[in-house]
Amino acid sequence: MTATIEMTASPGEAAGAAQEGAGLLKPTIGGPQTTFSRLPQRAPIELDFSDLTYTVSMGMRKGRKTILHGVTGCFPPKQLVAIMGPSGAGKSSLLDILTGYRTTGVEGLVCVNGEERDLAEFRRLSCYIMQEDRLQGLLTVAENMAISAELKLGRKVSQEDKQGIIDEILDTLRLSETKNTRASMLSGGQKKRLSIALELVNNPLVMFLDEPTTGLDSSSCTQCVSLMKVLARQGRTIVATIHQPSASLFEAFDHVYVLAAGKCVYQGATSMLVPFLSSVDLECPMYHNPADYVIELACGEYGDVQPRMIEGTDNGKTTRWFKSQRQLSIAAVRRESKTPAALSRMGVSRHSLAPVEPVLSTICGTRADGIHIRQETSQWNQLRVLLQRGFVKSSRDTTLTYMRTLSNLVVGLMLGLLYYGSGQEGSRVLDNYNLLFSILVHHMITAMMLTILTFPMEMSILLKEHFNRWYSIKSYYIAITITDLPIATFGCILFSAIVYFMSAQPLDMTRFSMFAVISLLVMFVAQSFGLMIGAVFNVVNGTFLGPVLSIPMMMFAGFGVTIRDMPEYLRWGSYVSYLRYGLEGYVVAIYNDRETLDCDKRYCHYRYPQKFLREVDMEGGSFLVDVLALLAILLILRIASYVLLRWKIMSER
Repeated sequence: MTATIEMTASPGEAAGAAQEGAGLLKPTIGGPQTTFSRLPQRAPIELDFSDLTYTVSMGMRKGRKTILHGVTGCFPPKQLVAIMGPSGAGKSSLLDILTGYRTTGVEGLVCVNGEERDLAEFRRLSCYIMQEDRLQGLLTVAENMAISAELKLGRKVSQEDKQGIIDEILDTLRLSETKNTRASMLSGGQKKRLSIALELVNNPLVMFLDEPTTGLDSSSCTQCVSLMKVLARQGRTIVATIHQPSASLFEAFDHVYVLAAGKCVYQGATSMLVPFLSSVDLECPMYHNPADYVIELACGEYGDVQPRMIEGTDNGKTTRWFKSQRQLSIAAVRRESKTPAALSRMGVSRHSLAPVEPVLSTICGTRADGIHIRQETSQWNQLRVLLQRGFVKSSRDTTLTYMRTLSNLVVGLMLGLLYYGSGQEGSRVLDNYNLLFSILVHHMITAMMLTILTFPMEMSILLKEHFNRWYSIKSYYIAITITDLPIATFGCILFSAIVYFMSAQPLDMTRFSMFAVISLLVMFVAQSFGLMIGAVFNVVNGTFLGPVLSIPMMMFAGFGVTIRDMPEYLRWGSYVSYLRYGLEGYVVAIYNDRETLDCDKRYCHYRYPQKFLREVDMEGGSFLVDVLALLAILLILRIASYVLLRWKIMSER
């Protein structure tokens, strides 16, 4: 069923293979003159799988759809492996399952070196480079690499050693000249190489790449594939999905696995594809690209030939089309037969088969008994690095920083001019009440919508970095919470000060402090509300759902219809509306314990503030109760946001 090369290789052999791979680069693209000195010093990884079936739900009342139909296969180390097939064949689904990114709806067995895979341990020695280049666009190449090194290598590795590793990777991938260029300004090929560079920092033994050549020109494609060839020759297991490569790119791959409608129509050496097609009476036309031809066959352009191809490969079980039967590993032999006669039939001696080394003992450099297993860096180090990255991004983010500050400034001036001097005049109490509610709406909409619009864009990066074990969700969540505090607080205080003093509210530091506290709490609650929505929904759905869910908050705030006048069966809504506590807190801060207001007319209905407090049903309002209620809502929403974020990440798998 499975095939591989021998399980161990000396550093010298690996270095020779690396030089061989580097030689592939020089004549084609003028590639790097150096290769990685950090060769894998551990047993190579053979990845094989059997009877994999993957089903997905089609929604309520639509049942389930099977994407993969009991496929079997083997991906040897030190070879560049391609998963091919037409659109919808199940390439990305198979890759997701092999990486461990997709676990729901999966049946079958995935093995590492002949032993059933421990997914948690496997993720520590592998990385997944997704199709989209999910990079921190506001950071430079050097800054992205430094963050990766800090998170992947930890504080035990000296800064000098980290910088040496970074420089070597950038030199090898020809990114040294772009060190000070922001990732968002890189070309497509450079972004792809940077995505690979970020994961090479901790020298993974297994690398998965989803459509690495998509969107690249022919030169960039050649560079990318040649780079993968070098990495594979150094002893790594490199598996990539590819849609329809050119003839030259196809020849660069050592091993190919072709899918059609969720079934394996070919597995084996690239050079053996044409002989295989001949064996099933599907002769490849002369001067025809075999990659194009096999995709055309898989698409059904030459009739219903897929069953013939599936039978020829036994849905991936056969090893006939590997380069040599001596590539069969001890893992395959153990599964297929343990008898000496069976070994003899395959041309393999039992004594010539090296024992399978425990993976963890070599990948971690420690005991494989589960006591000393390499983890991601400490939570404190993760938090430190993520905070550092967050503050750098905030200082460069036009939307989250500069536009938010400018909007608070402009809107504050507009409201201040519109309600100029309304805070002191008894004849303008209702105008001032409208102003207070307008301030609440401003804090709610700006904080909530900004988060809904920006957080989903961070989700894709979070999914990739968390899956590749850069950091935990907890560290990320704490970091984004702290990172946003300074600029959010500054913008809120700036807005509050402008509006408060231009509208001539009481010149009392205590009252202004109460006003500012309510403003900050309402803003943070609205931000948490937006974070909760942004963690679950995309931008389109979030921008619709956010305002819709905000309408009940405004309805039950006590503005327009007082809480006293609400029907009994709807009054409960006022206790869950954070705007109700915000509005009451504002009114108490501005009007409570004031004897009289200035009146420039003969009659001022609200000359005495207590009369106004009675009419809006806030006479017995308590500022402390409002603050505590807002704090409780803030805490609940923050916890809910974290729980929903974890659920979203897990549900993606």
